[in-house]
Amino acid sequence: MSESYRSTDLKILNKRLILKTIFLKTETTRKELADITKLSNSSVTRIITELIDEGYILKKNKINESRYGRKSEILTVNKEKLKVFIVDIDVKTTLFGFGRFDGTVEILKTIPTPETFYEFKESVDKFIKLFNYNFNYITFSIPGIVDLNNKIIINTPNLNWERIFYEEIGFEKLLIDNDSNLSILAEKTFSEDMEDTKNAAFILIKDGIGTGLLLDGKIYRGVDFGAGEIGHNIIRESKKIKSFESSIDFENNVEKSLEAIALNISYAVNLMNFEKIIIGGKIINLPTENFRFLEKKIREYTFSNNKNLDIRITNFNYVPASMVGACSNAVLNFIDNV
Repeated sequence: MSESYRSTDLKILNKRLILKTIFLKTETTRKELADITKLSNSSVTRIITELIDEGYILKKNKINESRYGRKSEILTVNKEKLKVFIVDIDVKTTLFGFGRFDGTVEILKTIPTPETFYEFKESVDKFIKLFNYNFNYITFSIPGIVDLNNKIIINTPNLNWERIFYEEIGFEKLLIDNDSNLSILAEKTFSEDMEDTKNAAFILIKDGIGTGLLLDGKIYRGVDFGAGEIGHNIIRESKKIKSFESSIDFENNVEKSLEAIALNISYAVNLMNFEKIIIGGKIINLPTENFRFLEKKIREYTFSNNKNLDIRITNFNYVPASMVGACSNAVLNFIDNV
């Protein structure tokens, strides 16, 4: 490899590093960028000028002098630089959304989830044509297992969609991931209390129940991409064997359902000694006292050595964490290809 090639390659990596840092910080300054990235002030200034000229970032008002000794321009990503069409699939309903470069998501429409994948694809195609927008990425959040290496939807157990290759879907810039994995990605990207968190789990309670795992600061998917399928734990009920998620019935027996959820979460905590458990999905629509009951039961069932475990509701409410994570997935992919 020639010296000039290595120099060019390093410049590209530094450019991506600066852009990613601005995205993750939401708002920052040249000095902060130099401190965080350990790049020289001159390198940061050169890259910032280039990113502004190319329309990736914007300058905003200068911050108060008292913070840095002299006024510093606030830098932020240009949210209009990237446009993402987001499809968030659940067993009964599917959400369509519009994501931007700053990670914000607007919900556009809710539809009943079609019975077959090909009916579903037809609905997506029709909406995109109707919306008449040139999207940079189309990203799916699905309640199932995705082989990211071979680009295959392996299966979605509660929808009975199996072995669907990305090529069959037909979109050029397509990203697909499990909804629970995308939920933990959203929390890691945007929640302040997750900045230094290395090991956490996002329990997503929808029509099925899944878990997004963060281990040593990275999303863990397992050797066959099937990690986190907590909803398929087996329980025995009235002498019958069934999946844990199929026993959940918030309409008719909230307390029993919450106890079952707490018990299964405690198994995961005892196994992995997580720092944080985040719970999202249907739980956010229940009264606050139901979450307090769930938290109490998790602590009751969990080994006492996990005394520092933090348990909270997701920070994402109206727009689901899985949609925000799907947008973040597109943004980070986009930055990696700048």
